[in-house]
Amino acid sequence: MKKDSPSIKNDQTLLPIGEVSALTGVNAVTLRAWQRRFGLVIPARTPKGHRLYTSENIQEIHEINAWLAKGVAISKVKPLLMSTAKSLSIEMVEIQAVDLWGEQITALNTALFDFNQHKLQQILDEALGLYPFQLVKEKLLQPWFNQLDDLVAERLDAELMLAWLKSELLSRVGGRYAFTGQPAAARIAVISLSRGSATPPSSTRTNSLFSLLLSLELASLRVSIIDLGEQTIGSLLLLQGRLNVDALLLIPDPNHSGSEQTEMLTVLAQMSFPCRFVGPFAPTLTSLSAFWAPSMTDLVGQMPSRAVGKTNRGQKGTGKSIGVSQSEQGKSGESNEIS
Repeated sequence: MKKDSPSIKNDQTLLPIGEVSALTGVNAVTLRAWQRRFGLVIPARTPKGHRLYTSENIQEIHEINAWLAKGVAISKVKPLLMSTAKSLSIEMVEIQAVDLWGEQITALNTALFDFNQHKLQQILDEALGLYPFQLVKEKLLQPWFNQLDDLVAERLDAELMLAWLKSELLSRVGGRYAFTGQPAAARIAVISLSRGSATPPSSTRTNSLFSLLLSLELASLRVSIIDLGEQTIGSLLLLQGRLNVDALLLIPDPNHSGSEQTEMLTVLAQMSFPCRFVGPFAPTLTSLSAFWAPSMTDLVGQMPSRAVGKTNRGQKGTGKSIGVSQSEQGKSGESNEIS
């Protein structure tokens, strides 16, 4: 057992890293990075070296997430976990916080405008490796994309830059789980509902950026994504009996007419798999509110697992491994480290 690992008590319930990730929203690669780089969340170890987490570890993860949500950088969190720091005022917390996300957005814009692949991927690797995806989405990706929509609107190279960005981000989606052996949690198809020339260019750009963000989020949830591009509502019926998916996500344009929404309702009633509307313009489909998607985490969580050989929920502290799979070995410099 490693020197920094606490001893395993017989009355403790222990969970493997994969289940802890599902419970806390912090992926396994990030948990390993927190331990290795900052001495945070030190798990117990089995004789074979697999990580096993206690209820105290899980509580620590929740506390870390709370500090991160307040804007504190992960490198500054450890002192705040001490008992004497838990009563710090909001003002003191704000002093500890840095404008981490604003700085990163500026750096991402520079990398994009320069077509600097190395810098773009370096920033994203750092953010997604050290912070939970939902926090990165809320603090970095969503604000960046919102800002980007306006920044590129009047540029002659707008479409060129967005095409390059799409290529770079989708390369992350394709490679994220390709070499881990980790089974997909679900298979989801994505379609952008096209209205042809009736769609304003600005709306097309907004939906395109949202689609990229959606792909990154689904990949973080171990979802196998089938991107079917732009299609009309009538073409959905051609998928019947031919597409094996757990759900179909539809990204609508703005201002679909009442007759178009009626057609959508008729088509969706005939589909054999769940169909849900997502994206910035989904709330405009007021007559189809029953088909609005919940959060992606909730949507994927409601689906039957495709994973084979699920792990046990918990185990008393016997020092035995709890179904730790090869897939839970991390990347980013830890590909050979035991889970």
